[in-house]
Amino acid sequence: MKRQIITILLAFFAIVGQAQEAKFRMEGNIGKSDYSGTVHVIDVLTDDTIATAQVEDGMMQPVEGRFETIRMCRIVASDSSFMRYTLFLDEGTTHIDGVDEDGHLRLSGTPVTDDLNHFNLAIKQNVNELRSGRRNDAECDSIADSLICDIISRHADDMLGLNILTEMAEVSLQPNAWLELLGKIDSKFYENPKIADYLSKTKEEMETRARTWGGSMFVDFAVEYEGKTTKLSDYVGKGQYVLVDFWASWCGPCRAEIPNLIAAYNKHKDQGLQVLGIAAWDKPDATLKAIEEEKIPYPQIINSQEIATDLYGIKGIPEIILFAPDGKILKRGLRGENIEKELEKIFGE
Repeated sequence: MKRQIITILLAFFAIVGQAQEAKFRMEGNIGKSDYSGTVHVIDVLTDDTIATAQVEDGMMQPVEGRFETIRMCRIVASDSSFMRYTLFLDEGTTHIDGVDEDGHLRLSGTPVTDDLNHFNLAIKQNVNELRSGRRNDAECDSIADSLICDIISRHADDMLGLNILTEMAEVSLQPNAWLELLGKIDSKFYENPKIADYLSKTKEEMETRARTWGGSMFVDFAVEYEGKTTKLSDYVGKGQYVLVDFWASWCGPCRAEIPNLIAAYNKHKDQGLQVLGIAAWDKPDATLKAIEEEKIPYPQIINSQEIATDLYGIKGIPEIILFAPDGKILKRGLRGENIEKELEKIFGE
C-alpha cells in the first residue's frame, strides 16, 4: 500500500501575519516523567521562543500567550536533554497527555488538534481494514486519498492544510490531485519567502510528474557510459511490456525490491515482459558491484544520475514503472507484491 504514514510528522512550516490576535493556553504531561525544569516552546520556522514553562516530573505548568496566527512549534528542554515536535498552538487550550506508541505528543482541546486527531484515527482504521483483508489496496488508497483531500480543502487557510499538503499529500496523491489542492491554499502563505520557494519548487516537480503519470507516453532520455549511449527507447515502445526500476546500490529499499523484479522477469519474460534497471544517483562502480551481488539477469542503464529522475519527477527511489508495448505509462509506484498483481492482470497467473 502506498500509505506508509499513519501519524503525520508536521515539522516544517509556521506562518506569521494574520490580522487578529488569538489567545492560547497550553498545559499537561509532556511525556518525560523524569524531567523537572524549564522548557521553551519554539516556533519551528523562525526559531523564536514564544513561551517558556516550568515542568515538574513531566507535568507542564499552564502557560498562556497571544499570537497573530496558528503556529507550529516544538518543545525543547532548557538543558537540551530532549525535544518534542509537533505542536499546533491555536486559539484556546491545548492539552498534552503524554506521548503515543510512536513517541508523538497526544494533543487535544483546540479545533485544529481535534480535527487532526479524527483524521489520524480514520487513516489508522483504513490501514487496519487493509491489513485484515476487509479492503483491498485500491479501495484503501481511494479512501485515504479522499480523507486527505477533504481535510486539506477544509483547512486550506491554516497550517493544518498546508502541512498535510506538503508532508502527506505530496507522497500519496497523484500529481494532478495535488496541484488542484495547491490551488486552494490561501495566498497569504506565499508571503513567507521560504514557504513560497518550497511550494514553487514542489509545483514544478508535480507538473513534471503529471506529464509522466499513468496514461501518458514515455519520455525518452539518453545516458552515456564508457563511450556508449543508451536510450530508454532502446527498450520501451518496442512492442513489449517493460517494467523499469529506478534504483541505486546504496538504497536499502531498492535492494529489497530486486528479488521481486527478478521473480517477475523469470516468470513472464517468455510472455513478453522486459525488465530494465536504471541506476540513478549512484557511482557506476558501486552499481556494477551491486548487480553482481544481487545476480541481476535483466539489462541496466548505468550512470543516469539525475537525467532520468528529473524527467520523471522522481524524488525518491525505488520508483518502479510499468510501460505498455506502445510506450504508454500504465502504472507508477509499484512495490512488493503489487508488482506481480499488476502483471497478473496482463499475463494471468
